[in-house]
Amino acid sequence: MPNSVKDIKRKIKSVKSTRQITKAMELVATSKMKKAVEGAVNLRSYGYLSLNILSKLSKKFQYLHKYLQEREVKNVLIVFFTTDKGLCGGLNTNLFKKITQVIDNIVKEYPASGIHFIASGKKGAEFLHRIGKELTMVFPAYSIRPKFSDIFAMSKAAVRGFEKGDYDKVILIYPDFVSTLLQKPVAKTLLPFSIEVFKQMVDELGSKFTQVAVPNEKDFDYKLEPSPLYIVENIIPQLIEMQMYQAVLESGASEHSARMVAMQNATQAADDLMGDLVLTFNQARQSAITAEIAEIAASSSVIS
Repeated sequence: MPNSVKDIKRKIKSVKSTRQITKAMELVATSKMKKAVEGAVNLRSYGYLSLNILSKLSKKFQYLHKYLQEREVKNVLIVFFTTDKGLCGGLNTNLFKKITQVIDNIVKEYPASGIHFIASGKKGAEFLHRIGKELTMVFPAYSIRPKFSDIFAMSKAAVRGFEKGDYDKVILIYPDFVSTLLQKPVAKTLLPFSIEVFKQMVDELGSKFTQVAVPNEKDFDYKLEPSPLYIVENIIPQLIEMQMYQAVLESGASEHSARMVAMQNATQAADDLMGDLVLTFNQARQSAITAEIAEIAASSSVIS
């Protein structure tokens, strides 16, 4: 066969091998996605209701605890959730754009403030290093069967830093799982918490909360025992940890969904490319056969 036909056969073999890999990765991502999405969706009702409780407490008992009190912003902590691995479409790229936008807004709003970073995920840590940012702490991306205890170190660093005055504002940036085809990067103010923060959060997260129970918005007078201060000091750290855990679950669901779709698209592209290569191969082989027949016919006519 001519070299061109051999080259085409080699390309077909290469594309076929690549397709097998992308198909296998698609199936693995699909399996992981189902578990991750189930965990994220199951916790949403509790997460929403805990946010609502925080907003009510911040309105009624703002004077009780520094978690609920606005203060001059001198230092901001950003907790940034990305993935450890690539091959998940534009998920990380969109998160990079989001954190760049948030940093620009902080610089404009609080020009004299310092910005500190905690990264969960290698991709986010690498990006922050590339743009010249120093990281306070780096954690892996807890995207495979995350446990509530996984976020204790992160939440402890954020909450205690806020308590001691090292940070005056704590922001979470993570991919919010909207659907299998859509993962939206969001920025959520974790501390200090207020009812205004809650309303902004609901507006940004959008229609996902229509699927969970929306509590009655009537203005109740709460009777708290043993005391409002005791309740606030004990319940708010737990609710804040829950918000960080929800961010981890949303990140995991987003990562596996994005990777499944990316590998699905890659497999389809490989199928299309193989079809084109097979057609080109058949045409090249037919041309080679036709050329050989023509040569034989020409030789026969010369001999006769």
